[in-house]
Amino acid sequence: TGTKSQYIDNIGRTLAVMTAQLSPVYNLVFNKFYLGRIITPAFLNTTPAQHQDGFPVILLSPGFGGMNFINTFYGLEFASHGFIVVGINHPGSSAGALLTDGTQVKFNPIKPEVFTDVDLFELTLAPLTVEQASNLSMVLDTIIGLNSTIDSFLYQKINTGRIFAAGHSIGGAASFIACGKDRRIAKGVNFDGAFIDEIDTNYADKELLLIHADRDKYKPKNKTVQLQYDVILNRDETRIAELSTKANLQKLVFDANHLNFSDMAIIIQPAVAKAIGLVGKADGLDLLLQTSRVTIDFFNK
Repeated sequence: TGTKSQYIDNIGRTLAVMTAQLSPVYNLVFNKFYLGRIITPAFLNTTPAQHQDGFPVILLSPGFGGMNFINTFYGLEFASHGFIVVGINHPGSSAGALLTDGTQVKFNPIKPEVFTDVDLFELTLAPLTVEQASNLSMVLDTIIGLNSTIDSFLYQKINTGRIFAAGHSIGGAASFIACGKDRRIAKGVNFDGAFIDEIDTNYADKELLLIHADRDKYKPKNKTVQLQYDVILNRDETRIAELSTKANLQKLVFDANHLNFSDMAIIIQPAVAKAIGLVGKADGLDLLLQTSRVTIDFFNK
């Protein structure tokens, strides 16, 4: 019992950086009347349940430019199956991040020319992905500390033998790297993120799940961009093949577009989202339910 949570808790604070340049009227309409109208099946400030073995944990990361609320559907679904879910904003590469001292960290956008040069694209995105993986380990340090702190709301609530990472786009790529670098993370799930190979990773005894869109079906329509896209995907396929020799890797492909693996597929009207190519032909809600079930089964296996 308690206060039901809106889709974005404390929406004005959460989106303060992201919408700072927009007019007050737009902010009011978009935040309060559009996103603010969505009430979730979650409650604020509740007391976590008890479990003698503690609960498994999922560290959940958004893609580049996204924020943790974009993965609310996954967060709610995983939590309803007994996982503690930690939604993360990455300072600089998320649209906004709030530090513990109250500082809002702005998004650091990528220059447009990066997207037209494959090598420059990788040189720019790879360090950000590695940084996100490092952030996951730092967050894990904190919550394990809370697990052993008597006056913490997470005191003895965590099963430290069942720590997982998942994410969308570069957040998914970061979950793989974090799994390979941090022995405390047992499994990783990557929702449609290209794989970035990184030194000092060890995937022995690690399980990885790659869930991605039909990349051949949903290519960019611009010919120049499509050529760059093909180079990136060919590199990714090669790296994934190499990764499968180092880790227990499973792969699933869905009739979907990149943003189908986020809440964008359900907060934007489906007809509009499909018309502008934001999502694929898969039903947005159904795909999120399917991929949630697959992920939960993978973590519970």
